[in-house]
Amino acid sequence: MKRLIFIFSMLIASHLAQALEELEPLDNLAPMAGPDKRRIGWEWHFNDEKGKPGFMRKIAGDDAVARYERSDGCQWTRSTRGFAPATLWSNCPSSGESSVEMISDSLWPLAIGNKIVYQINGTSSLFAKAWGSKRSCEVVGAVKIRTVSGIYDTFKVVCTERWGTRSWWLAPSVGTAVAYRQKTRHDGLTLQEMTKIKP
Repeated sequence: MKRLIFIFSMLIASHLAQALEELEPLDNLAPMAGPDKRRIGWEWHFNDEKGKPGFMRKIAGDDAVARYERSDGCQWTRSTRGFAPATLWSNCPSSGESSVEMISDSLWPLAIGNKIVYQINGTSSLFAKAWGSKRSCEVVGAVKIRTVSGIYDTFKVVCTERWGTRSWWLAPSVGTAVAYRQKTRHDGLTLQEMTKIKP
């Protein structure tokens, strides 16, 4: 009996971890204003790729630059312009800092085809030498998705850089991302699906 309960609970966890599903493309999603403005204390709660709950919280900053912490102890500072790389981070699991320059920006309001590009130069506890990279982000489409918290009409933004790819699904009805997926060489796959927001 205990074995059956264990198998059943693992199946449920697996289902929760794989709930993100793109259902169909959308042709008429109106452009989304942004970036979203968040007060200190704002929290974004999620389930990760294993179905484990967590949260991200704004702990300092303003509408231009903000500092966040995650439930696993990771902290980072970045521009709030949208999809910007962190300029300072710790326990993520690496720590480091970088200078970030916006090369081009035609992202907001979100609409299919809009892009933003950042030049990044930094240091990290993962590497012995300083490094440089570009992050290119594009609104690649509009899509209806299913997540653990429901079905949403979203804009899909994909950012690529030398370390890997990051994808966000932003729902105009919510005003922010409802799902995030990251695939990097160092950290593997990360998936976060919004469960609730605490303003």
